[in-house]
Amino acid sequence: MPIINSLGHHAKLIILVIGLTAIFEVCVFLPYGYAAFLPCIIAAVIFLPINMEKFTTAVSFAIMFSGFFGSYLGIPGNENIFLFRMLIPVHFILFLFFVKKDWLRLKYLRAFLLLFATFFIGMAVTGFWTSQMGENVRYLYFIFEWLYVLFLCVYYIRDEKTYQLFAKGLMMLYIGILCIGVWECLTGNHLSQSGSLFYETTTSAFQPTGFQFNTNDFASLLTILFPIVVMQLTTWKHKSLMLIGMIGIGGTSLYLVIMTNSRLAMIVLLLEILVLLFGWSKVWSFVSIYVLSIGALLVSTFHSSRFIKQLLDMVKNSFTEKGHSTSERMQMYQASWDIIKESHFMGIGAGNLPLRLDEYMYGFERLSDNYWAPHNYWLEAFANGGILAFLPLLAFFIGYFIFAVRYWVKAHYDITSAIPLLIGIAFVAASVGLSSTIDKRHLCLGIGTGLAVLNIRYFQKGG
Repeated sequence: MPIINSLGHHAKLIILVIGLTAIFEVCVFLPYGYAAFLPCIIAAVIFLPINMEKFTTAVSFAIMFSGFFGSYLGIPGNENIFLFRMLIPVHFILFLFFVKKDWLRLKYLRAFLLLFATFFIGMAVTGFWTSQMGENVRYLYFIFEWLYVLFLCVYYIRDEKTYQLFAKGLMMLYIGILCIGVWECLTGNHLSQSGSLFYETTTSAFQPTGFQFNTNDFASLLTILFPIVVMQLTTWKHKSLMLIGMIGIGGTSLYLVIMTNSRLAMIVLLLEILVLLFGWSKVWSFVSIYVLSIGALLVSTFHSSRFIKQLLDMVKNSFTEKGHSTSERMQMYQASWDIIKESHFMGIGAGNLPLRLDEYMYGFERLSDNYWAPHNYWLEAFANGGILAFLPLLAFFIGYFIFAVRYWVKAHYDITSAIPLLIGIAFVAASVGLSSTIDKRHLCLGIGTGLAVLNIRYFQKGG
């Protein structure tokens, strides 16, 4: 029987998947279920004939995907300890002692990893003069998570076949996230750790958050993954299904981003759609005429629709009724810059800016709730680490954009070549749109994916 033969051929893989699924279920639904996770892995390594290199590879991808779920895969009552963070030391030990290293995979991207490692070291140096060592250690750990995810992406997403499998997984996850977002918008219900359950505004009840804490985080996740998912749809063989998928995912993504009221995310998503359309058409005039015509047709056709009116009103309100929020951010930026100058560009210590900014904005030191999110990744990094940490970080992203643009131009603006560039644009928007960026794992996964695409399709091919 072909089916039985196939099952027998993949018996080990099936047993491994079933075993991991059972462990994950135990971890999620039983209090302190994660206590059984490490012994299970140790027992599997000792007693089962496991190919350690394949197993370590599987753990690396488990780290990447579990990052999207965050504390939803955490220990009940202590959600800061979750699967993503537990798997990193497991992978580190396995990689360090049990597998053969192939450093040639990093041949073209060593400079990027070294720059980010230098950023980490620069932040660590500020520990000699920081006033809050606890915040320093916390911030350094987040940077380490970023560095490790970047390493996993460029080391394990090493060829086109691996990338396609990874992108398929992201696409399925993305569709699931879209479904959760639509459910939130229609019902006003949210997952257990959504910020909409902790704060109330006139719109928060029906704004999507998915597995993220707030709406802006959710919008940044949609925009940074959108080009990867759309490009994966283009690999579908059936053109009609591909077109339906693109319209469905594109329309739903746009709807959810509008519902978040995130201005930058709306702009980025529309820019991504335009760039992808340009990659297909290759003619700017055709793209402009096409988009404007379709837009005019939709508006004129559905202008009387209550649903369309509500969406248009939300877009308008997002850009016209956030004056107070914008002025407040400008004040925070100025305060952050003043703190940078007061430190003589040496930094006040990793993770210390929110505390100093709170004191600066209120005019006095508070005993509780003394945390003021800076809403700017670049000023935060500069204020925390000073020029010693900021320069390698800036060099990292400048290099990323230089090669992303070169790849896009050299590929004659082909649609597939736009992925690294669009990911970078989405990250920059998120870096000034979110209250905090360093603890958002989906952003570092996006940048890591962009580097992996550059490595596979540009550097390895002699770009």
